[in-house]
Amino acid sequence: MIDLTMPIRENDGRYTSRNTFYAEPHTFEEHGVQSSTFKMFAHFGTHVDAPRHFIPGGRTIDQVAPQRLMGRGAVFDLSDFDSYRAIDSSALSARDPGLAPNDIAILRTDWTDRKWGATDFHSNAPFLTGDGARWLVDHEVKAVVYDFPEEEIIRNDEWDGKDAIVHHTLLGNDIYNIEYVVNLSRISAPFVGIIAMPLPLVGLDGAPARVLAFEGDHALSFFASAS
Repeated sequence: MIDLTMPIRENDGRYTSRNTFYAEPHTFEEHGVQSSTFKMFAHFGTHVDAPRHFIPGGRTIDQVAPQRLMGRGAVFDLSDFDSYRAIDSSALSARDPGLAPNDIAILRTDWTDRKWGATDFHSNAPFLTGDGARWLVDHEVKAVVYDFPEEEIIRNDEWDGKDAIVHHTLLGNDIYNIEYVVNLSRISAPFVGIIAMPLPLVGLDGAPARVLAFEGDHALSFFASAS
Protein backbone atom coordinates (compact mmCIF):
# COMPACT_ATOMS: atom_id res chain seq x y z
CA MET A 1 0.00 0.00 0.00
CA ILE A 2 1.26 3.47 -0.92
CA ASP A 3 -0.35 6.52 0.68
CA LEU A 4 -0.74 9.25 -1.94
CA THR A 5 -2.28 11.76 0.47
CA MET A 6 -0.73 15.09 1.34
CA PRO A 7 -0.65 15.78 5.11
CA ILE A 8 -2.98 18.57 6.23
CA ARG A 9 -1.21 21.08 8.45
CA GLU A 10 -2.46 24.08 10.35
CA ASN A 11 -1.88 27.45 8.63
CA ASP A 12 -1.34 25.85 5.23
CA GLY A 13 -3.93 27.00 2.75
CA ARG A 14 -5.01 27.90 -0.73
CA TYR A 15 -6.17 31.25 -2.07
CA THR A 16 -7.30 33.31 0.95
CA SER A 17 -8.35 30.31 3.08
CA ARG A 18 -5.98 28.98 5.75
CA ASN A 19 -6.34 25.74 7.66
CA THR A 20 -7.32 26.45 11.25
CA PHE A 21 -7.09 23.90 14.06
CA TYR A 22 -8.21 24.53 17.62
CA ALA A 23 -9.17 22.51 20.69
CA GLU A 24 -12.90 23.17 21.02
CA PRO A 25 -15.35 22.45 22.56
CA HIS A 26 -13.30 20.26 24.94
CA THR A 27 -9.83 20.67 26.41
CA PHE A 28 -7.88 18.50 28.83
CA GLU A 29 -7.61 21.43 31.23
CA GLU A 30 -11.39 21.99 31.46
CA HIS A 31 -12.91 18.63 30.53
CA GLY A 32 -10.20 15.96 30.75
CA VAL A 33 -10.53 15.28 27.03
CA GLN A 34 -9.55 17.04 23.83
CA SER A 35 -12.11 17.43 21.02
CA SER A 36 -10.84 19.55 18.17
CA THR A 37 -12.45 21.67 15.49
CA PHE A 38 -10.91 22.54 12.15
CA LYS A 39 -11.70 24.78 9.21
CA MET A 40 -10.30 24.29 5.71
CA PHE A 41 -11.00 24.95 2.04
CA ALA A 42 -12.73 21.93 0.44
CA HIS A 43 -10.21 22.02 -2.45
CA PHE A 44 -7.04 22.22 -0.38
CA GLY A 45 -4.39 19.54 -0.66
CA THR A 46 -5.35 16.04 -1.74
CA HIS A 47 -9.03 16.25 -2.65
CA VAL A 48 -11.70 15.20 -5.14
CA ASP A 49 -13.68 17.52 -7.41
CA ALA A 50 -17.35 16.78 -7.92
CA PRO A 51 -19.05 18.00 -11.12
CA ARG A 52 -20.80 20.76 -9.13
CA HIS A 53 -17.39 22.46 -8.83
CA PHE A 54 -17.72 23.75 -12.41
CA ILE A 55 -21.01 22.37 -13.75
CA PRO A 56 -24.20 24.12 -12.54
CA GLY A 57 -26.62 21.45 -11.37
CA GLY A 58 -23.91 18.76 -11.49
CA ARG A 59 -23.48 16.04 -8.89
CA THR A 60 -22.25 17.12 -5.47
CA ILE A 61 -19.49 15.24 -3.69
CA ASP A 62 -21.91 13.24 -1.51
CA GLN A 63 -23.65 12.04 -4.69
CA VAL A 64 -20.50 10.55 -6.24
CA ALA A 65 -20.66 6.75 -6.18
CA PRO A 66 -17.62 5.22 -4.43
CA GLN A 67 -17.13 2.86 -7.38
CA ARG A 68 -16.30 5.89 -9.55
CA LEU A 69 -13.28 6.60 -7.35
CA MET A 70 -11.79 3.13 -7.12
CA GLY A 71 -10.43 0.67 -9.64
CA ARG A 72 -7.39 -0.05 -11.76
CA GLY A 73 -5.06 2.90 -12.09
CA ALA A 74 -2.85 3.29 -15.18
CA VAL A 75 0.33 5.27 -14.46
CA PHE A 76 1.50 7.73 -17.12
CA ASP A 77 5.16 8.51 -16.39
CA LEU A 78 5.49 12.22 -17.14
CA SER A 79 8.17 12.86 -14.54
CA ASP A 80 10.29 14.73 -17.08
CA PHE A 81 7.52 17.29 -17.61
CA ASP A 82 8.17 20.57 -15.81
CA SER A 83 8.76 24.26 -16.51
CA TYR A 84 5.29 25.09 -17.85
CA ARG A 85 5.24 22.12 -20.21
CA ALA A 86 1.93 21.11 -21.79
CA ILE A 87 0.59 17.58 -21.42
CA ASP A 88 -1.44 17.15 -24.59
CA SER A 89 -3.00 14.21 -26.40
CA SER A 90 0.28 13.37 -28.13
CA ALA A 91 2.11 13.20 -24.82
CA LEU A 92 -0.58 11.00 -23.29
CA SER A 93 -0.60 8.70 -26.31
CA ALA A 94 3.19 8.37 -26.20
CA ARG A 95 3.27 7.56 -22.46
CA ASP A 96 0.12 5.40 -22.40
CA PRO A 97 0.89 2.22 -20.40
CA GLY A 98 -2.18 0.48 -21.82
CA LEU A 99 -5.16 2.47 -20.59
CA ALA A 100 -8.49 0.63 -20.80
CA PRO A 101 -12.09 1.86 -20.48
CA ASN A 102 -13.15 2.36 -16.85
CA ASP A 103 -9.55 2.79 -15.68
CA ILE A 104 -8.36 5.68 -13.55
CA ALA A 105 -5.60 7.62 -15.31
CA ILE A 106 -2.72 8.54 -13.00
CA LEU A 107 -0.65 11.43 -14.38
CA ARG A 108 2.70 11.39 -12.60
CA THR A 109 4.98 14.43 -12.87
CA ASP A 110 6.35 14.53 -9.26
CA TRP A 111 5.67 18.28 -9.33
CA THR A 112 3.80 18.46 -6.03
CA ASP A 113 6.49 16.46 -4.22
CA ARG A 114 9.19 18.78 -5.51
CA LYS A 115 7.53 22.17 -5.54
CA TRP A 116 4.60 22.31 -3.09
CA GLY A 117 4.85 25.61 -1.22
CA ALA A 118 7.31 27.16 -3.70
CA THR A 119 6.48 30.56 -5.17
CA ASP A 120 6.37 29.10 -8.68
CA PHE A 121 4.29 26.04 -7.75
CA HIS A 122 1.39 27.25 -9.89
CA SER A 123 3.09 29.58 -12.35
CA ASN A 124 5.74 27.16 -13.61
CA ALA A 125 3.92 23.84 -13.34
CA PRO A 126 3.11 21.46 -16.19
CA PHE A 127 -0.53 21.42 -17.20
CA LEU A 128 -3.09 19.30 -19.02
CA THR A 129 -4.40 20.78 -22.26
CA GLY A 130 -7.96 20.75 -23.52
CA ASP A 131 -7.17 18.15 -26.16
CA GLY A 132 -5.41 16.07 -23.51
CA ALA A 133 -8.60 16.13 -21.45
CA ARG A 134 -10.60 15.15 -24.53
CA TRP A 135 -8.19 12.23 -25.13
CA LEU A 136 -8.98 10.98 -21.63
CA VAL A 137 -12.73 11.32 -22.27
CA ASP A 138 -12.40 9.41 -25.53
CA HIS A 139 -10.56 6.63 -23.68
CA GLU A 140 -13.48 6.37 -21.23
CA VAL A 141 -11.63 6.82 -17.95
CA LYS A 142 -13.74 7.33 -14.86
CA ALA A 143 -11.30 9.53 -12.92
CA VAL A 144 -7.95 11.26 -13.31
CA VAL A 145 -5.24 11.58 -10.64
CA TYR A 146 -2.87 14.56 -10.73
CA ASP A 147 0.22 15.64 -8.80
CA PHE A 148 0.24 19.07 -10.45
CA PRO A 149 -2.27 21.92 -10.95
CA GLU A 150 -3.93 20.67 -14.12
CA GLU A 151 -5.69 23.78 -15.43
CA GLU A 152 -3.46 26.27 -17.26
CA ILE A 153 -5.62 29.34 -16.65
CA ILE A 154 -5.29 29.20 -12.86
CA ARG A 155 -1.77 30.56 -13.37
CA ASN A 156 -3.46 33.90 -14.11
CA ASP A 157 -4.23 36.35 -11.30
CA GLU A 158 -7.76 36.73 -12.62
CA TRP A 159 -9.58 33.84 -14.28
CA ASP A 160 -13.14 32.79 -14.89
CA GLY A 161 -14.36 29.25 -14.28
CA LYS A 162 -16.23 29.28 -17.59
CA ASP A 163 -12.83 29.22 -19.31
CA ALA A 164 -11.54 26.18 -17.38
CA ILE A 165 -11.62 23.83 -20.34
CA VAL A 166 -10.03 20.83 -18.61
CA HIS A 167 -12.47 20.87 -15.70
CA HIS A 168 -15.47 21.39 -17.98
CA THR A 169 -14.38 18.63 -20.36
CA LEU A 170 -13.83 16.04 -17.62
CA LEU A 171 -16.43 16.94 -15.02
CA GLY A 172 -18.98 17.52 -17.78
CA ASN A 173 -18.50 13.88 -18.77
CA ASP A 174 -18.83 12.52 -15.22
CA ILE A 175 -15.07 12.04 -14.88
CA TYR A 176 -13.70 13.00 -11.48
CA ASN A 177 -10.54 14.93 -10.64
CA ILE A 178 -8.40 13.50 -7.83
CA GLU A 179 -6.00 16.35 -7.26
CA TYR A 180 -2.68 17.14 -5.56
CA VAL A 181 -1.53 13.66 -4.62
CA VAL A 182 2.04 12.88 -3.58
CA ASN A 183 4.39 9.89 -3.62
CA LEU A 184 3.60 8.71 -7.15
CA SER A 185 7.34 8.04 -7.61
CA ARG A 186 6.97 5.19 -5.09
CA ILE A 187 4.76 3.26 -7.52
CA SER A 188 6.94 0.81 -9.42
CA ALA A 189 4.32 -0.87 -11.64
CA PRO A 190 2.41 0.53 -14.62
CA PHE A 191 -0.89 -0.54 -13.04
CA VAL A 192 -2.10 -0.34 -9.45
CA GLY A 193 -5.34 -0.62 -7.55
CA ILE A 194 -6.38 2.83 -6.39
CA ILE A 195 -9.07 4.27 -4.18
CA ALA A 196 -9.96 7.86 -3.24
CA MET A 197 -12.21 8.40 -0.23
CA PRO A 198 -13.59 11.96 -0.03
CA LEU A 199 -15.78 13.08 2.85
CA PRO A 200 -19.47 12.99 1.82
CA LEU A 201 -20.08 16.69 2.46
CA VAL A 202 -23.73 17.11 1.53
CA GLY A 203 -24.33 19.63 -1.22
CA LEU A 204 -20.68 20.63 -1.67
CA ASP A 205 -18.50 20.70 -4.78
CA GLY A 206 -15.52 18.77 -3.47
CA ALA A 207 -13.91 17.36 -0.36
CA PRO A 208 -10.57 16.36 1.14
CA ALA A 209 -9.75 12.71 0.45
CA ARG A 210 -7.49 9.91 1.54
CA VAL A 211 -6.00 8.38 -1.60
CA LEU A 212 -4.27 4.98 -1.51
CA ALA A 213 -2.58 2.87 -4.17
CA PHE A 214 -2.07 -0.90 -3.94
CA GLU A 215 0.49 -2.83 -5.94
CA GLY A 216 0.37 -6.52 -6.82
CA ASP A 217 -1.80 -8.94 -8.76
CA HIS A 218 -4.12 -9.60 -5.83
CA ALA A 219 -4.82 -5.90 -5.44
CA LEU A 220 -5.53 -5.50 -9.12
CA SER A 221 -7.90 -8.45 -9.05
CA PHE A 222 -9.74 -7.08 -6.04
CA PHE A 223 -10.19 -3.62 -7.49
CA ALA A 224 -11.26 -5.01 -10.84
CA SER A 225 -14.05 -6.96 -9.17
CA ALA A 226 -15.02 -4.21 -6.71
CA SER A 227 -15.35 -1.46 -9.28
